[in-house]
Amino acid sequence: GARPTGPPPPHPFAIADHAFRQMQREDRSQALVISGESGAGKTETTKLILSFMSEALVGSSGGIQDKIMQTNPVLESFGNAMTVRNNNSSRFGKWLQMTVANGSAIKSCSVTDYLLELTRICKQGPKERNYHIFFQLLAAGEDLGKDMVVMEPRQYNYIKNSQYEAPGIDDKRDFETLRGAFATLGFSAETQQEIFKVAMGVLTLGNVEFCEVGEGCGLKDSKPARDASGWFGVPVEDLQRSLVTRQLKVGRDVTEAPRRPEQAEHARDGLARLLYGRLFKFLVARINAVLSEGADMTGQYFGVLDIAGFESFEVNSIEQLSINLSNEHLQAHFNNHIFKMELDDYKAEGIDCAQTLTYQDNADIIALLDSKTSILAVLDEEVSVPKASDDTFHAKICKNFASHARFVAPKFSGHRQFGVRHFAGEVTYTADGFLEKNVDKPPDEAPVLFQASKWEVLKEIGAVIAQELKEAAAPGKKKMKTVSSGFRSSLAALMKSLSEAEPHFIRCIKPNQQKAPNLFQAPTVMDQLNCSGVFEAVRIRQSGFSTRVTFREFALRYRSIVPRSVGKAISQGLKGGAGDLAAVKRLVEALPEALSVVGCELDPADMAFGKTKVFARTKLVSLLDKARDMALAGDVVDIQRLWRGHCIRKTVRQMKVTLAEVERWFAENKFYKASGPENTAIHSLKTPEAIEEQVAKVDQLLEKTHRLPVRCACEQEVLKVRRRMLNEVDTLRSITPAMCSVEPLDLDKVITRCKDLDIVSPDVSRLKERFESLKVQVPLVKAMTNAMEGADIEEMQEVMELVKKQNLHTHPENWLRELQGEKVATEMYASMESLKMQRKQEELKKKQHEEAQAKLTQDVNAATRGQAFEVDKEAEAKKKAREEKKKRKSTITGLTIEDQSKILLELMGAMEVHDLGRLEAALNEALKQGVQEKEVMTDAQNMYQNLSMEDWLASKLDEQTKALDVSDNNTTLKSVQNLIKQAEKLQVALDQVQVAKRAVQAKMRVRARATIKGKIFEEVDVEEMGLLDNSFANLADYGGLKNPVHEWRGHKSTSLFKFGDSGPAHMLVHNKADLKDSLTKIPPALESQATCTFHNILGWMYDRPVPEVQRASLMKEVVAVATQDKSLADEIYVQTMKQLTRNPSTRSVAQGWKLMMNLCQHVCPGSSLHEFVHLFLLKNLKETKHNSEVLDSIRQCVADLNMTAAPEKVDQDTTPLEVMLIDGSMRKVLAPTGSNLQQLREIIAEQLKINKASDFAFFHYPDGVGHRLLPDNVALSTLLKKWTKLKEMTGKCSTLMFKRKFLRVDEYLQPGDLAHATLTYKQALWDYLHYPIQEDMRAIQEIAVRIAYVERDHFKQYIEHNKLGQKGVLEQLIPEVVLKDKHRSSVARTITEQYYKLKENLDPNEHRLVTMSRVFSLMQRLRLFGAYHWQGRQVMDVPTEKKAVLEAPKEMCLINAKAAEGNYWIAVDFFGVRFVPVDAEPGNMFQKGFLFNEEAVERVLIWGAKQNVVQFVVSTVNPAMPHLGRVPMTIAMSCPLAVDIHYVVDFICSMKGMAERQKRQALKG
Repeated sequence: GARPTGPPPPHPFAIADHAFRQMQREDRSQALVISGESGAGKTETTKLILSFMSEALVGSSGGIQDKIMQTNPVLESFGNAMTVRNNNSSRFGKWLQMTVANGSAIKSCSVTDYLLELTRICKQGPKERNYHIFFQLLAAGEDLGKDMVVMEPRQYNYIKNSQYEAPGIDDKRDFETLRGAFATLGFSAETQQEIFKVAMGVLTLGNVEFCEVGEGCGLKDSKPARDASGWFGVPVEDLQRSLVTRQLKVGRDVTEAPRRPEQAEHARDGLARLLYGRLFKFLVARINAVLSEGADMTGQYFGVLDIAGFESFEVNSIEQLSINLSNEHLQAHFNNHIFKMELDDYKAEGIDCAQTLTYQDNADIIALLDSKTSILAVLDEEVSVPKASDDTFHAKICKNFASHARFVAPKFSGHRQFGVRHFAGEVTYTADGFLEKNVDKPPDEAPVLFQASKWEVLKEIGAVIAQELKEAAAPGKKKMKTVSSGFRSSLAALMKSLSEAEPHFIRCIKPNQQKAPNLFQAPTVMDQLNCSGVFEAVRIRQSGFSTRVTFREFALRYRSIVPRSVGKAISQGLKGGAGDLAAVKRLVEALPEALSVVGCELDPADMAFGKTKVFARTKLVSLLDKARDMALAGDVVDIQRLWRGHCIRKTVRQMKVTLAEVERWFAENKFYKASGPENTAIHSLKTPEAIEEQVAKVDQLLEKTHRLPVRCACEQEVLKVRRRMLNEVDTLRSITPAMCSVEPLDLDKVITRCKDLDIVSPDVSRLKERFESLKVQVPLVKAMTNAMEGADIEEMQEVMELVKKQNLHTHPENWLRELQGEKVATEMYASMESLKMQRKQEELKKKQHEEAQAKLTQDVNAATRGQAFEVDKEAEAKKKAREEKKKRKSTITGLTIEDQSKILLELMGAMEVHDLGRLEAALNEALKQGVQEKEVMTDAQNMYQNLSMEDWLASKLDEQTKALDVSDNNTTLKSVQNLIKQAEKLQVALDQVQVAKRAVQAKMRVRARATIKGKIFEEVDVEEMGLLDNSFANLADYGGLKNPVHEWRGHKSTSLFKFGDSGPAHMLVHNKADLKDSLTKIPPALESQATCTFHNILGWMYDRPVPEVQRASLMKEVVAVATQDKSLADEIYVQTMKQLTRNPSTRSVAQGWKLMMNLCQHVCPGSSLHEFVHLFLLKNLKETKHNSEVLDSIRQCVADLNMTAAPEKVDQDTTPLEVMLIDGSMRKVLAPTGSNLQQLREIIAEQLKINKASDFAFFHYPDGVGHRLLPDNVALSTLLKKWTKLKEMTGKCSTLMFKRKFLRVDEYLQPGDLAHATLTYKQALWDYLHYPIQEDMRAIQEIAVRIAYVERDHFKQYIEHNKLGQKGVLEQLIPEVVLKDKHRSSVARTITEQYYKLKENLDPNEHRLVTMSRVFSLMQRLRLFGAYHWQGRQVMDVPTEKKAVLEAPKEMCLINAKAAEGNYWIAVDFFGVRFVPVDAEPGNMFQKGFLFNEEAVERVLIWGAKQNVVQFVVSTVNPAMPHLGRVPMTIAMSCPLAVDIHYVVDFICSMKGMAERQKRQALKG
């Protein structure tokens, strides 16, 4: 679109945009100079500039823009600190130079650092702190790894007196950002760890302290030195020697001299400063190596300068002098560009106003500080002078510069101070330490020490220092290198770079000195504007001429605004010299008429002519540009018209060619026009490879058509032919592996596909023969194997008969080789012969034994006959057993009738819902086992074949889709879903698939609300959830998506040398690259906004580098777009779900869920997308296990989505219900059929006048046995259906009970909510009377007396007539468990006596609520008050199939060491879970309890239940290993209602805001 012609608003982006366009227009390097006081916002402005340029400039190599942005976190962590003026102050200067190719692509980049403030390492001022990296490392703590153990900040001498936290800075989060930046910049994990260790070593070095030892010194404590050497990876002896001794060189001899304690401290601090400074240089060098990547650094560049602002503290040293010198040079550059160059232009061109314009020059200040005879030159000389000191230096400069106008000598002698009148104001410097800080020669022992390190980082630093020392000692090297000379040479190089580029200035103004937001102090701002020369620049701009261009440039630029004939004459007159001036004057003569077009007149005072240039004021230039834009507009329209016409004609020509090629291909490959093998692709093309070649050809043609403005008329027909050709290829290639398969259905599937595709070949015939053989031989082989295993000779004979029946004994070559049937048959025959021989031997032995018995006695005939009779009976029994076995065994493999029935039932079930997976598994088993049930088997085989036939699938899809209109029962829905799945798998009947999908989704939307809405903790109907998953779990099924192959263009490339990701594999999966177009079908006019929104999502989710100051606004912008334009809301939801899918970054995921939460709070997805979003939330809620932040966000998303959802139409039909209250009374209510229990609760609460309805819930009360808590969001209709089904199955009736969720020991009866108080009291009374354990009898009797008094109208007659002990009466006052072992009359007598005493002492007119409160408070003293309780038995070994918590520790926690598997009451209340022995006596207070509170010592970590076992992982002391303290251990309880226990614990913890993930983390820890 067109750019506005007026000046852009004063924003960093506008300045950067102006520089970028100027670089493209003028082919000249650009430099942005960002200046201002400390804390004015230079660093943040630099980030914004880099952010803009990373968008404007394309990277020529993968991800260089991201790498440039990621330099910020690294340099800020190691180079920024909190000062009194700024919480994130840059303590170094930075020049970032991006080399640009062709004005738009980044070739490479380099970073130059200036003057890192190293004194801060050892000492910080009040309300300041050290560099951020130290505090980031300490905040990271355990995240650093096991080999990096850090202490508290107060334990480090270098930072203990500083401020530990900086307002507005999150050290832990910034450390994560730093690690991500390191990874992007190519720092390996090992290198990162070494960098962190060196930084920690610097911090630890400050803890090394010294004491006097003889003439030298020693260490007060060796531990800090050992710790520091460990961090550095150097021998502790080497480090200690470098601190307590120094090397002295006399000629070639080197000796060691001891240091005094104060000298050792200086050496320690010097080593710390040296190490940190060199580490910073190492980081910069590594960054430059990554950003340059060997590319050419010459050519145009875009530079950004961020350098410390003008500084003036209470004590100012050489660091402040250097920083202020750099600011003076920048001010001089500003003056030169804005003032001096302009005035020089006026003088050279003879313009009169040059005499009246003046400005304040600072050249004399620069000469005072940075010249051959300057203060810093004297400092450099003093470094080389023997016995020079800070005093001699101070004396020299006071003498040399006493008369200088900018130098301020000290008023009093004895103070090593001097002042400089800077451009921005006067600053007093203290010369203490100037000489020491100016020395830039590392100690000679430093490189040896560093190169002895185990870390590559320190070795590299040591090598660099060694090289520097070698160069410094080289012959001919006269001057010693100093900090000052190095800084000034770097500054000179910087100014040279700035002078070569077109400068752009950004002056940051600090609104106040308090670092406070929204506070504007005019005097502070005015001082900065005065000192920076802004007002002078404005004055000169107003008085002078802003535009100064040559005659030729002026004439060429503005000739278009005059008539063409004049413009042509002007162009012809531009021949140089006087001709140019004449041409310009002719142009000016025509300007009045030209400017009349914009309604203005030419003011002669706004223009002047020099010798070679035209000078014009801003007002005139603005008018000229406006007139020029208007004049060019017509030309631009003509150019656009001609170019677009050319493009359209070219496209139409290409379109005709492409469409003709597609039609020609279709004509040449018009297969399948009729049925029959002669119409197949394989018949014409002969081989699968040839078919694939044709498919590849048409794919290329279709790709061309997708770029055309119109679609090919035969495209759909071509796609159908293409799909069928691919199906032919797949089927043909499946024949060979099928010929080796021994699974009959594998062959049947291929045969069916060949039949469906009309493929005829000898291979198919052989496949059919093999299939028939497999159907016979697979059961035979299995039967032979089973017979041999059973050693049953009769069964072997039967199987052998079947083998003979198939003529396999005479033609063994007919056995299929893979089955090894011949081998098995041979083995069985041998086994059978062996068994026959064995039987004959046994019979022979038996006969011989009988003959011997006959010879021994003649008197045993009767006995022998009896024995023979018994033998005959035994033979008869065996015969009957064989016959019975034969009856039971109806298959040759030995499968029983019962097992056959199971298989047949599974086949019928699979056929009913057209489930190919189930059908294939059951049919395979049936064929292997030789099941002979003809009707079911025939139907199953037919359906199995039909499920691979295109026509049958299309017809059945139509039929079942129509059936949905009549009934949307689960069977029909499952059937349609399974048919859809099979058709998509085969890529057939796709039109019917789309119709069926829409029908299923429409039906499921009606049911979805009742199943998934808000059910976070509920165990929902598994079958229903399965249907929903099949309909909405796959976002790719959303009808609003673009076709991922033919419509969606994919992601942009991150490099010029590779294509962006595209296609189905990338469409709905996390990606860090921008989108080329939207994911959903939206109007073309919104495409640009959709891609821009995704770009913002990338920035918000840390998938692209963005300044933190900018990141916060990105989410607001995304949500604003979604709320303002509903057509984009679904697109943004899909984009967000895409970025949350398979996202490897924990931080990015957390940000993504925050965005999703905000979307759910502000805008509801469209009706067709709503269920996809809901299922996406629930799926992630189930799968997310170890991130409490994400879990909380997802839960909130579910709740918010329910709130923002469009109001559902509630069925106006009502259902009459009876609800039981805790006192046994019933309440009738008419509830809307479509409502849930939460809505019903509101109705009941309103009926009962309960104010705080949220304290109550509904419970399932089956035939008066137990109360089971029900979730609020369960649909009433679903619940009633389940209870009806339960009654049909068990005969048990179900009642809906309304009572309190929990009673707490710390609550009281609500006087302002009488219904609430009454029901609470009644529930406490009910719980008391059903109390499970023994309690102190005196406490029980006191409660009983109080109850009798509260209900005195009822109990009065029993007490007065001494009938309290009657059966059924005392049970209304005393728990049954307490009463069972007591003498009833004695208890009744005691209660009666105490009742009369109480009656005398209490006011009979006391309010009933008060008396109830007295009873309630007594009940609250009972051990299990308000607890849910279940009886269970501790188990020490949990079977695998019953383990709900798979990661539970193997160490079992014994509740009672004396009873390993005792019986306990499992009591769960709002505070925790307790285990109380079932036989607990009043005096025996033994119990074991664990709290839900995360800060508790003994606490619950994880819980879970499966079948009848509930598991708790608790934090407790293991008696076997008490020295380990509290460790995770497992308690397992067997209980029929284990799942109820799990649900109640879940419910309590959700109310308390806890997440199970946090427990898992605790377990992990």
